[in-house]
Amino acid sequence: MSIQLNIGDHISSEPDFIAIPRELRGQAQWARTKAKWIARTIASAAVYFRSLSGGRSLTDLLNDRSIWVNYHASSDDFGYTDAVGGSEIAITTRSFRIGRWTVLATLVHELAHVNGASGDGGSQDAERAVLECGLGRRSELRSGVDDPWTPYDPTIGG
Repeated sequence: MSIQLNIGDHISSEPDFIAIPRELRGQAQWARTKAKWIARTIASAAVYFRSLSGGRSLTDLLNDRSIWVNYHASSDDFGYTDAVGGSEIAITTRSFRIGRWTVLATLVHELAHVNGASGDGGSQDAERAVLECGLGRRSELRSGVDDPWTPYDPTIGG
Protein backbone atom coordinates (compact mmCIF):
# COMPACT_ATOMS: atom_id res chain seq x y z
CA MET A 1 0.00 0.00 0.00
CA SER A 2 1.21 3.47 -0.79
CA ILE A 3 0.14 6.95 -1.73
CA GLN A 4 -0.78 6.93 -5.38
CA LEU A 5 0.84 8.78 -8.24
CA ASN A 6 -1.65 9.92 -10.86
CA ILE A 7 -0.38 8.45 -14.13
CA GLY A 8 -3.68 9.03 -15.91
CA ASP A 9 -5.73 6.58 -13.85
CA HIS A 10 -7.33 9.21 -11.59
CA ILE A 11 -9.52 12.26 -12.06
CA SER A 12 -8.95 14.76 -9.29
CA SER A 13 -11.71 16.85 -7.77
CA GLU A 14 -9.40 19.81 -8.42
CA PRO A 15 -9.57 20.87 -12.09
CA ASP A 16 -5.89 21.86 -12.38
CA PHE A 17 -4.60 18.65 -10.72
CA ILE A 18 -3.79 16.35 -13.63
CA ALA A 19 -1.78 13.22 -14.41
CA ILE A 20 1.97 13.43 -13.92
CA PRO A 21 3.55 13.58 -17.40
CA ARG A 22 5.45 10.47 -18.42
CA GLU A 23 8.81 12.28 -18.50
CA LEU A 24 8.40 13.44 -14.87
CA ARG A 25 7.17 10.19 -13.34
CA GLY A 26 10.68 8.98 -12.51
CA GLN A 27 11.24 12.01 -10.27
CA ALA A 28 7.88 11.48 -8.56
CA GLN A 29 8.60 7.78 -8.00
CA TRP A 30 12.05 8.61 -6.63
CA ALA A 31 10.54 11.18 -4.23
CA ARG A 32 7.95 8.69 -2.97
CA THR A 33 10.63 6.02 -2.43
CA LYS A 34 12.95 8.49 -0.67
CA ALA A 35 10.07 9.70 1.55
CA LYS A 36 9.51 6.09 2.64
CA TRP A 37 13.22 5.81 3.46
CA ILE A 38 13.00 9.02 5.52
CA ALA A 39 9.97 7.66 7.38
CA ARG A 40 11.91 4.49 8.29
CA THR A 41 15.23 6.11 9.24
CA ILE A 42 14.75 9.67 10.51
CA ALA A 43 13.10 9.63 13.93
CA SER A 44 12.38 13.36 13.97
CA ALA A 45 10.11 12.92 10.93
CA ALA A 46 7.75 10.58 12.80
CA VAL A 47 7.80 12.72 15.94
CA TYR A 48 7.04 15.91 14.02
CA PHE A 49 4.28 14.47 11.85
CA ARG A 50 2.57 12.95 14.90
CA SER A 51 2.63 16.40 16.55
CA LEU A 52 0.45 17.89 13.80
CA SER A 53 -3.29 18.08 14.37
CA GLY A 54 -3.97 15.02 12.20
CA GLY A 55 -1.80 12.95 14.54
CA ARG A 56 -0.56 10.58 11.83
CA SER A 57 3.04 9.57 11.27
CA LEU A 58 4.78 10.07 7.94
CA THR A 59 4.63 6.29 7.50
CA ASP A 60 0.85 6.34 8.04
CA LEU A 61 0.45 9.01 5.38
CA LEU A 62 2.73 7.30 2.88
CA ASN A 63 0.73 4.09 3.31
CA ASP A 64 -2.62 5.80 2.69
CA ARG A 65 -3.88 4.78 -0.76
CA SER A 66 -6.57 7.47 -0.65
CA ILE A 67 -3.89 10.18 -1.04
CA TRP A 68 -3.20 11.07 -4.65
CA VAL A 69 -0.17 12.92 -5.99
CA ASN A 70 -0.97 14.88 -9.13
CA TYR A 71 0.72 17.42 -11.38
CA HIS A 72 -0.10 21.13 -11.70
CA ALA A 73 1.27 22.70 -14.87
CA SER A 74 0.32 26.36 -14.53
CA SER A 75 1.53 27.68 -11.18
CA ASP A 76 4.58 29.52 -9.87
CA ASP A 77 4.25 27.82 -6.47
CA PHE A 78 5.93 24.52 -5.56
CA GLY A 79 2.81 22.50 -4.75
CA TYR A 80 -0.74 22.40 -3.47
CA THR A 81 -3.08 20.35 -1.34
CA ASP A 82 -6.81 20.55 -2.00
CA ALA A 83 -7.45 21.44 1.67
CA VAL A 84 -5.87 21.10 5.09
CA GLY A 85 -6.66 17.48 5.86
CA GLY A 86 -7.40 16.80 2.19
CA SER A 87 -6.20 13.92 0.05
CA GLU A 88 -5.29 15.53 -3.26
CA ILE A 89 -1.73 16.84 -3.67
CA ALA A 90 -0.28 18.53 -6.74
CA ILE A 91 3.40 19.09 -7.46
CA THR A 92 4.11 21.88 -9.92
CA THR A 93 6.32 22.39 -12.93
CA ARG A 94 8.57 24.62 -10.80
CA SER A 95 9.39 21.79 -8.38
CA PHE A 96 10.09 19.32 -11.18
CA ARG A 97 12.32 21.82 -13.01
CA ILE A 98 14.45 22.40 -9.92
CA GLY A 99 14.85 18.65 -9.44
CA ARG A 100 14.02 15.55 -7.49
CA TRP A 101 15.10 16.89 -4.08
CA THR A 102 12.65 19.77 -4.49
CA VAL A 103 9.96 17.32 -5.59
CA LEU A 104 10.67 15.35 -2.39
CA ALA A 105 10.55 18.48 -0.22
CA THR A 106 7.29 19.53 -1.86
CA LEU A 107 5.78 16.09 -1.27
CA VAL A 108 6.77 16.21 2.42
CA HIS A 109 5.44 19.79 2.77
CA GLU A 110 2.11 18.87 1.18
CA LEU A 111 1.78 15.68 3.25
CA ALA A 112 2.10 17.90 6.32
CA HIS A 113 -0.95 19.83 5.08
CA VAL A 114 -2.78 16.54 4.58
CA ASN A 115 -1.94 15.82 8.24
CA GLY A 116 -3.37 19.11 9.47
CA ALA A 117 -0.57 21.66 9.10
CA SER A 118 -2.13 25.07 8.63
CA GLY A 119 -2.30 26.55 5.17
CA ASP A 120 -2.49 30.11 6.50
CA GLY A 121 0.14 32.38 4.96
CA GLY A 122 1.98 32.99 8.22
CA SER A 123 2.20 29.38 9.37
CA GLN A 124 5.45 27.53 8.75
CA ASP A 125 4.20 24.20 10.10
CA ALA A 126 4.24 22.45 6.72
CA GLU A 127 7.69 23.71 5.76
CA ARG A 128 9.00 22.71 9.18
CA ALA A 129 8.19 19.11 8.21
CA VAL A 130 10.80 19.43 5.45
CA LEU A 131 13.43 20.32 8.05
CA GLU A 132 12.35 17.53 10.41
CA CYS A 133 12.73 15.07 7.53
CA GLY A 134 16.42 15.92 7.24
CA LEU A 135 16.11 18.18 4.20
CA GLY A 136 17.53 21.31 5.79
CA ARG A 137 19.87 22.64 8.45
CA ARG A 138 18.91 23.70 11.97
CA SER A 139 20.98 26.86 11.39
CA GLU A 140 18.42 27.87 8.74
CA LEU A 141 15.63 27.58 11.31
CA ARG A 142 17.57 29.55 13.94
CA SER A 143 18.72 32.32 11.61
CA GLY A 144 15.70 32.45 9.29
CA VAL A 145 18.16 32.62 6.39
CA ASP A 146 17.71 30.15 3.54
CA ASP A 147 20.66 27.97 2.55
CA PRO A 148 20.20 27.52 -1.22
CA TRP A 149 21.93 24.11 -1.00
CA THR A 150 19.02 22.54 0.93
CA PRO A 151 15.37 22.18 -0.12
CA TYR A 152 14.16 23.55 3.24
CA ASP A 153 13.35 27.25 3.10
CA PRO A 154 12.60 28.99 6.41
CA THR A 155 10.92 31.87 4.57
CA ILE A 156 8.14 29.70 3.14
CA GLY A 157 4.82 29.94 4.94
CA GLY A 158 1.45 28.43 4.18
